Amino acid sequence: MDTMKFDETVLRKIYKVIGLSNPDGETYKERERKHRQIFDFLRHLEKAVGTLSKHREIVLVDCACGKGYLSFISNYYFSVMQKRKVKFICIDYNAHVIEASRKAAEILGLNNMSFICADIAKVNLEFRPDIVYSLHACDTATDMAIAKGIAEDATYIMTVSCCQHTVRKTMKKHPLGAVTQHGVYRERLGDMLADTMRALILESRGYKVRIFEYVSMTETPKNVMVRAVKTGTSSPRKRSEILKRYSDLESVFNTTPKLDELLETIKDRE
Repeated sequence: MDTMKFDETVLRKIYKVIGLSNPDGETYKERERKHRQIFDFLRHLEKAVGTLSKHREIVLVDCACGKGYLSFISNYYFSVMQKRKVKFICIDYNAHVIEASRKAAEILGLNNMSFICADIAKVNLEFRPDIVYSLHACDTATDMAIAKGIAEDATYIMTVSCCQHTVRKTMKKHPLGAVTQHGVYRERLGDMLADTMRALILESRGYKVRIFEYVSMTETPKNVMVRAVKTGTSSPRKRSEILKRYSDLESVFNTTPKLDELLETIKDRE
């Protein structure tokens, strides 16, 4: 956070308005880890924005945005501190958090943000997004974010999942049953399997993918980022090889991530 040179007075004001501190401006102790998670994610957004043209507006879409902590702080950083032309589109199905975010944006004078209360898959974006991202979207909401990014031909897609209930529940009759009979290992394997299969789908759509710990495990156990950058359409041979690896995992674990289904229903621009 220090390296990003935020004005502490301004930062406290943002925290107060969006609810990351109490009405007196004092930081909630239990949310200090959330602060670090936000700033570490912001560093990856910064790297992505840094590769994009400075001569046009950059569009960022926050899927399953919740209270929008990451987007509010990122917006201030890019638009005020870096003087970049940016537009933030924040989507969530929870009407309460969307309305609260609209009011917060008005108080902070951030008129380059729009908040949409809807199912991610049903949102028709007016602008092609440069970056689609989500931080701790629950279960299949992460799949929705990735599907939206693919469908809208986003240059970057970044997600950090919260949980993988769907994949974990559907894993069955696989050769690692002796391992996954233990709940903690079933959860870990479900996490790895879900993100790996998502990465393969992204690769088959012409994205270069990295999966890595974006923040220390001591901050949160939900610390794995899937970062994808569009590099072009995969060759038929490469795409076939990737899909074969994907099919092998499907067959072994008898599971299919929601992303596969979503891409059948969301119009793909490819």
